[in-house]
Amino acid sequence: MFGEFEQSANVLTFGAFLDRACLERAREREESARLALGAYVVCRLVGGMFTRDGSTESDEAFEWQLTAVRRHLRSLPADTPESAHLSGISQEVSLSPTTKSGLRLSLTAYAYFLEHEGRLEEGLDVLSLAARTHGDSVPAADFASTALFAARLNRLLARWSPATKCYLAAERAAEQANDAVMQLRARLGRGAVLRGMGNLPMARAIGEEVVQAACKANLPEMQALAYTDLGAVYSVEGKKIEAVQANYRAFRLTEDTLQRMRILGDIGVYLVELGVHDAARVAFEIVLGSKTSFLVRTNAILELMELESSVGNRMAFERRRAAAEEMCERMPPSMLADFHFKAGVGLARFGQTARARVLLSAGLQISETHRLNAWYFRFDKTLAKLDAGESREPERAPNSDWSTSPVLNEVAVGLREYASTTS
Repeated sequence: MFGEFEQSANVLTFGAFLDRACLERAREREESARLALGAYVVCRLVGGMFTRDGSTESDEAFEWQLTAVRRHLRSLPADTPESAHLSGISQEVSLSPTTKSGLRLSLTAYAYFLEHEGRLEEGLDVLSLAARTHGDSVPAADFASTALFAARLNRLLARWSPATKCYLAAERAAEQANDAVMQLRARLGRGAVLRGMGNLPMARAIGEEVVQAACKANLPEMQALAYTDLGAVYSVEGKKIEAVQANYRAFRLTEDTLQRMRILGDIGVYLVELGVHDAARVAFEIVLGSKTSFLVRTNAILELMELESSVGNRMAFERRRAAAEEMCERMPPSMLADFHFKAGVGLARFGQTARARVLLSAGLQISETHRLNAWYFRFDKTLAKLDAGESREPERAPNSDWSTSPVLNEVAVGLREYASTTS
């Protein structure tokens, strides 16, 4: 049953872990390289559970492999979260396990950890192993949950076709399980894929449909998720105040801390575009000071980098750019394109045309490779401006009229109040 989306992960070789090990070793980070290698051998160990042929030789080879893997794990630093995950998985592996539920839970927890750390390829590999522990009989609710997870990872990696396939599979399974929340989440996921591919009318229609369905079913968290999706569509359409309003509605509806930080990041972006700089900084600094995921915190750094370049603060821009550059290897394609664009435009604003062209050209290539059409055209247009001698964009002055907008005034006041309660 899970074959519908397993192909999106490298089940046989787990190459993403080996790539990380090689990269860390090249940077002389031996401890990190050993952790990545430990993850690789653990995945190979779990994969071996499903390929044994039942012969005495096969069982003996598997027992030897299990012993060797556990020995390697004991040599890893015991105080790291990844070591704990890997040890927990290895303890759930045995020659004749009576149940695989414990292994499945350990693998799924590790996949979430990898997503949190921005290691999406690795997360797909581990999620695929967790899915295989079900065997041939998978409860519909479990299938829907795992398919949603796989869909999200594929979408973040800009793999539109596998992501859509997973979302559709999740929606069908959620309908079988009579789970309205997962049905709506899968529907929103399809809308996010459409938005990523540039089909805004369809993405907006799905968002509006889910808002109405969630309101009717009294599901405030789903309403919040749908409002954030609508906010993203409004933003691309240039309807910035509507985007702020939609996201602030989501902020007030949700009680999930991670989701709240994501929403604050989006609100900050829209406030920058509207010239409400002080309130935008408040939003981004709240996100940076939180214990949210790598992706959400990194996005806040990128937006602060953009904000400081737009107001002409070169020292602050360079500080944020340097911090973001250190995180590039863990960024998914869309975020990596975002970094190249914001850094390139920022350098151009400060007259660093040659450096800007290098970054923007690299971003153009990333966009073409990963079929990020909207990003591709933005890079192409910006590079054309550089070639025409338009090397410096005007600085953005604060919008002194924003306080006359009831929506923006409500948001600015609300953010200050929230910051005062979390400081």
